[in-house]
Amino acid sequence: MKRPLGKVVILSVLAVIAIGALYTLTNKAKEYVGTSYFDSYDFQQELSEYESALVPLVLAVPDIEEVKKSITVSSSEIEEYRNRFGNLEEQIYSIEQNYEERINSTKTEETSIDGAAQEQPEETSLKEGIIAERDAKIADIRKNFESDEYVEDKIRREKEEEVDAYFRNLTKAKNRFLIERDDFNYELKNIETGEVFTNGDIGKKNAFKKVFSSDNGYLKKSNVYDLAEMERNYYDGEEWDLRDAIGDQYSRFEGTIAISEASMLSGNRADQYNYFKTQQLIFYGVIVIGALSAILFVSLWRKNRDTFQFEPGREKFQSLPIDVRFVLVFVSAYLAILFSKEAMLSIFYYGGYDIPIGSFIAAVILTALTLYQLPWLKNSFNTADWKNSLTVSWINSLEGFFLRRSIGVQTIILLVVIFFWGFGTMLTFQFWELILVWIPATLFIGIPVLGILTSRMAYLNRIIGKTEEMVKGNNGTEIKVKGKSPIAELAANVNELRGRVQSSQTEQVKSERLKTELITNVSHDLRTPLTSIITYTDLLKNPDITEEERASYIAILDKKSLRLKTLIEDLFEVSKMATGNIELDKRKVDLTQLLQQAVAEHQEDIDKSGLDYRVTIGTKPIMSYVDGQKWWRVLDNLIINTLKYSLPNTRVYINLDQVDGYAVFVIKNIAKYELGDDVAELTERFKRADTSRHTDGSGLGLAIAQSIVDLHGGILRMEVDGDLFKVTVKIQTI
Repeated sequence: MKRPLGKVVILSVLAVIAIGALYTLTNKAKEYVGTSYFDSYDFQQELSEYESALVPLVLAVPDIEEVKKSITVSSSEIEEYRNRFGNLEEQIYSIEQNYEERINSTKTEETSIDGAAQEQPEETSLKEGIIAERDAKIADIRKNFESDEYVEDKIRREKEEEVDAYFRNLTKAKNRFLIERDDFNYELKNIETGEVFTNGDIGKKNAFKKVFSSDNGYLKKSNVYDLAEMERNYYDGEEWDLRDAIGDQYSRFEGTIAISEASMLSGNRADQYNYFKTQQLIFYGVIVIGALSAILFVSLWRKNRDTFQFEPGREKFQSLPIDVRFVLVFVSAYLAILFSKEAMLSIFYYGGYDIPIGSFIAAVILTALTLYQLPWLKNSFNTADWKNSLTVSWINSLEGFFLRRSIGVQTIILLVVIFFWGFGTMLTFQFWELILVWIPATLFIGIPVLGILTSRMAYLNRIIGKTEEMVKGNNGTEIKVKGKSPIAELAANVNELRGRVQSSQTEQVKSERLKTELITNVSHDLRTPLTSIITYTDLLKNPDITEEERASYIAILDKKSLRLKTLIEDLFEVSKMATGNIELDKRKVDLTQLLQQAVAEHQEDIDKSGLDYRVTIGTKPIMSYVDGQKWWRVLDNLIINTLKYSLPNTRVYINLDQVDGYAVFVIKNIAKYELGDDVAELTERFKRADTSRHTDGSGLGLAIAQSIVDLHGGILRMEVDGDLFKVTVKIQTI
């Protein structure tokens, strides 16, 4: 869709003007609304400075002689002055060394006729002068250590010199003050002394007047003028302040300070006044224009908000995480306000003559960008967006970071140590004295921590490399487990996973083999009766067969059909049990009675089998919550299994007992066929000990029994010892 660029620019410009006006209103309303020039900050600051200078320079100037009389010298100051350059011996030795070089430099020798060295008269005089100067200084130092009064007098003279310097500067400051503030008139009286001070005529028409009284407050300022020359001197670490000598008193005055109307018409004061009035008019003009811009913006926005529906931009914007969208809107809005403020302030500082065009254009572009993003952001508030935000992701990462607290804490400690080590190294380059701390810290903290970090990262990389090999199908060798760190635990887990992968691969190969056998066995067991049915059906189609043959064929068809039906029903039943798609009707059942019925059901087959069944069943009831019909199927399948696969003329043992809250059913027989090593395969579907499959069975009996026991939460365990086949079934009793 074509976007009308003109409307976008107009709306953005109006928004910039409105934002700038709002900023102006909130920041300069106090300065310009309902105020005059004399209420402005600049004038009030000037007035405060005038009052603070008027008292110490004109109204309450201290007496220099009184200040000098108030000077005191403490014993600590005397000691500090005396030992400022060391003790007596050190000071004398220092002076002698300094003057020895000067004395030696005056010795220039000339050789006489007889070869003797002679000094020139002028050089002798210079040398004597330097020696006299040295001796005078040494004598002065000795006197410093002999007399406190001598030192006190010297300190007092130094302080008096500072007082003189202060008053000289005070005179200069007063002259400058009277010239620069000549438009201020005043008539003030000292409350304590009654002395009156005047300047100019305060009775004329005044543009400004400030009255000091008991009701309005007195003019109360310090009588010490703040000069840099009178700030501080130091003796023995103690501060000596001229204020202590002057007294630092606060005199009180009543009266009036005024500025005449005449002084407002020309000169510097007139320029300041006119500048304020201009700024005030600009302020009101900006507010009016801003208000009109805001009204016009709202009106145009309602009619043209669809102008900011830019689908490609919206799709890209909404593809970002929601917190990133918020940050983008905030940053663009903040920068738009910042540039709008800068453009607006130029109107006040430069009177609109030097508006930064770059700032104004930037403000318009950023405002347009913000106006585009706001409607897009409005449609972003849903739970799914927040779930995918960077903030939630970071919080989840933080939770995961401390999932193993030891890893999180150790990592933080390592990062903190490395950070401060690096920071300390940087400081050492700037402050070499820190090297005494940096060297042991590096040797005993930094390098060991770096070594630990490097070692663990290398260990982790080896583990990652091993997992990559496992992904490619190469299990290789185990990882060496070193220590008891979380990374060592990871290595142990990877080793365990490697073992499981190997077991899984073995099981997978076995599963593929069993699957192939299952297909083969199912095909064989289904095809055998089906082939017979097809064959005898074709024979029945022959009209020449006798009735006896026909009846015989029909009997065979009936038997094979029932056989096929049994196979299919068993297959469906074991499939449903394997998927758990079967419901159990559990009731309180006497397992003793149920086993007796199952054995009785097959008594005729047992008698014909030639097997010797040894059944041990007590008379005491063993109760359990089971599905009676399904549990009977377990017992029936296990008994049938012994009838089919037991070695003729051998014994079969059946036993039922209650042990530790469980009903334990055990059935043992001597196998007719060799069972092999993997007994667990016998519970696979269509798996039979009769590998040639000559016996009449589906191969599903044990698989069905296993599934039924599992559904009841019981245990079915098979054991083979040579040809001895043993099945144990356990189920919890009541």
